[in-house]
Amino acid sequence: MAINNTKTYRLCSYFRSTCTNRVVIAMHLKGIPVEHNYIDLGKAEHESPEFQALNPSKSVPILIIKEDGNETVLTQSIAILEYLEESLPTLTPLLPPSGDLVQRARVREMVNIITNDIQPITNGRIAKRVRAIRGEAKDQITFVTEVFLAGLTAYDELLAKYGGQFSVGDVVTMADVCFAPAVEMALAYGTNLDGLPHVVGLFKKLGELPAFQKGNWKVQGDTPEAMRGP
Repeated sequence: MAINNTKTYRLCSYFRSTCTNRVVIAMHLKGIPVEHNYIDLGKAEHESPEFQALNPSKSVPILIIKEDGNETVLTQSIAILEYLEESLPTLTPLLPPSGDLVQRARVREMVNIITNDIQPITNGRIAKRVRAIRGEAKDQITFVTEVFLAGLTAYDELLAKYGGQFSVGDVVTMADVCFAPAVEMALAYGTNLDGLPHVVGLFKKLGELPAFQKGNWKVQGDTPEAMRGP
């Protein structure tokens, strides 16, 4: 279903941010046209006064919505996903129907494994501080891969209990939108997922969907040429 409203959307994004990737995938799923404002975290563009005025946390993504001369600025990926879902609920819903409270809770349960148990601890800002303690890159890698493995092991067990074709049931939900970028990052760190068959199977299945292909970090507008891929 095509979007039909008077709002315009601008996303402050960075190609390697898993939080950004969540929003990009969701907007592709819902067919929402968006203008990108690429923020180079490697050049510390998020440290500028202009950026901090938009987001005091100095992180991406930021979604800027304009409608009838009014501007709304939203930060934090899950808040953005919830806004998109609540404002455009009929465009590829990311949550089960409102009457299915248990399944909606299941989706949020899976989302929280990614966004609470895994992502904050493996975030580059934290991982680099671990590395700085002894100045050893292997400390960062060991720390991050252990966190990824613990969180994704829990996810795998819940997939075995509650999963269907996707994280919760047989349609893509917000859980899948958060899951795929996290697994991409886990693999980039060399995390061994061989013992997690449900995680590996789901990741492969999501990778076959157009919205997830378009939202992959390797094909974003600011992805360096040397890092681009299919």
